Amino acid sequence: MRALDGVDFDLQPGQIHALAGENGSGKSTLMKILYGALAPDDGTVEIDGEARTFSNPRQAIECGIVAISQELTLAPTLTVAENVLMGRLPRRGPVIDWPEAHRRAQAALEELGVHVDSHRHVGDLSIELQQEVEVARAVSANSRVLVLDEATSSLSEAATERLLERLEQLRARGVGVVFVSHRLRELYQCASRATVLRDGRLVGTVPLPETPERRLVSMMVGREITDLFNKRAIPKGEAALSVQSLSTEDGAVEDVSFEVREGEIVGVAGLIGCGKTELGLALFGAVPASGQVLVRGKPFHLRSPREAIGAGIGFVPEDRKRAAILPTRTVGKNLAVAWTEKLGRLGLINLAEERRLAQATVRRFSIRTPSLAARIVQLSGGNQQKVVLGRWFGLGPRVVVLAEPTRGIDVGAKSEVYGFIQEIAEEGAAILMISSELPELLGLADRILVMFRGRIRGEFDARSADEEQIAHVALGADATEAVA
Repeated sequence: MRALDGVDFDLQPGQIHALAGENGSGKSTLMKILYGALAPDDGTVEIDGEARTFSNPRQAIECGIVAISQELTLAPTLTVAENVLMGRLPRRGPVIDWPEAHRRAQAALEELGVHVDSHRHVGDLSIELQQEVEVARAVSANSRVLVLDEATSSLSEAATERLLERLEQLRARGVGVVFVSHRLRELYQCASRATVLRDGRLVGTVPLPETPERRLVSMMVGREITDLFNKRAIPKGEAALSVQSLSTEDGAVEDVSFEVREGEIVGVAGLIGCGKTELGLALFGAVPASGQVLVRGKPFHLRSPREAIGAGIGFVPEDRKRAAILPTRTVGKNLAVAWTEKLGRLGLINLAEERRLAQATVRRFSIRTPSLAARIVQLSGGNQQKVVLGRWFGLGPRVVVLAEPTRGIDVGAKSEVYGFIQEIAEEGAAILMISSELPELLGLADRILVMFRGRIRGEFDARSADEEQIAHVALGADATEAVA
């Protein structure tokens, strides 16, 4: 199967052009050809009417094409300044002018509202800050064409807004921008045209924002999705997860208390650094923490992920590629990695039962894979995420903690994942859903907890809350003020 088949795409100066499609539609392949990471088997890339061939990204950069790819390309052992100005470090004669380098890097970061010391090593930064450093490197490069391939996937809403404002400034200066994102709201906010790919082929190019979102989604997935969340009423049982005075040793979470009932989906919202990520890690025993946690009335000690699994807690981390999948292993082994205790006896794994359960999970969650023996990196992002979800859902967990469960997957896969989450809730699991996408929480959760500086600042009924109220509390306001 061809990754791309006869695709035409054009970009005008001073235009933000969205590229949309499901995972595996060919978007990233097209962008890699544009910025020199891949060579096409057929067809041409023309700049100002002249056909150009790029053997590597450096040649594309020399022509003014700068890209941010889905995978971070930073050098973790180098400083922020060295990464921002990679290949463009200022010199004073034969030596690098380090004071000037740090001044330029700091200025590039400040233009995006990023507050980080340019002397710090990139490897010591959070994923979001690393993404912002990558963005600063690209937008400060004086490019003619800027390619952003899922550049906002790890950014908070505030950081995304700052980036979109910067893109508008670049557009006004005549820079052409190709914007790839699974977040449709971002496409409608910044782009004037959208080109849609499906299965490596061109579906069409439409104007934005004139084209209705439902029409754009239909072009992407090849079918109508009338209700993305398909929220349904699920009976609630007894408290499955009870948390009292939970605090982490590093102070990221302080004195947090709440409960989640059987069949209930509770969302957790907040800005980057509010403690919601650390809350999920603490409940899975992955970071040192104190406090009382009960799973269906039985105390659980926050000591290790193994104990969390034994207590019936499943955990899907926010960084799928770095913390959730085993890239060199097969789909079957990635599913079974959490099933050792369930399938093991006297130190031996029941391989036949492992295969049966893996096959059943693939069927139940519609995981599109050539076979259980296929390497997981061969799958699209949406199917990789379904493997990670199926790993825990296959255990029949009492509690599932989901951190950014739909990050980096397309709208069609999102709709499926939302359905799977509700299926597990219907079976009696308690779901704690940590997400930076407020529409997702409002569309799926029953209640939403809002964190600020490590504490729960407010709680909302998802049926009556709105984004403005939640955002107000996430910035530090009192919940009663937000409702008023």
